[in-house]
Amino acid sequence: MMQVIAIAVMSLDGYITRHNEEGVAFASLADQRFFRAALTEFDCCVFGANTFEISQTEILRHLAPERLRIVLTRSPEKYSAFHHLDALEFTDAPPEVVLADLRQRGKQRCAILGGSEMYTMFFERHLVDELWLTIEPRLFGAGKRLIGGRLDASLRLMTHVLLAENTLLLTYAVN
Repeated sequence: MMQVIAIAVMSLDGYITRHNEEGVAFASLADQRFFRAALTEFDCCVFGANTFEISQTEILRHLAPERLRIVLTRSPEKYSAFHHLDALEFTDAPPEVVLADLRQRGKQRCAILGGSEMYTMFFERHLVDELWLTIEPRLFGAGKRLIGGRLDASLRLMTHVLLAENTLLLTYAVN
């Protein structure tokens, strides 16, 4: 059975982006190190088109057949030039279909990497097993939330680790 883990970084007041800025430039060096190391534990990851657009250069630089990247987009044909079978694929399939396909391809561990729309879709459909959440000591007052709608999910704290003096990593199991 494939394990599905959502990984995110957010401010103390619950934002995964700072104001109208896209991406997670506010993430500390400690979280960036954790994130890079954590990704080596996954054989696939799923994220949205906005996340691809923001991190495109970095994603394309690190393409590898041992870690399939799936981009969920309403317009997969727009990205056909970037498509690399078994390394980087674009689809408009629903999350359940994407995960079923990954299971069929023998994938064991899938990271959900954002953004807010992806986290919301996967949590609403009860497709996430764990949440790995880094809390940065920042207050933004505005930005995108981890979940972009109404949701009532119950989680159980598994671990808490200080990544740096003021940066906390929380890992939760989704009940």
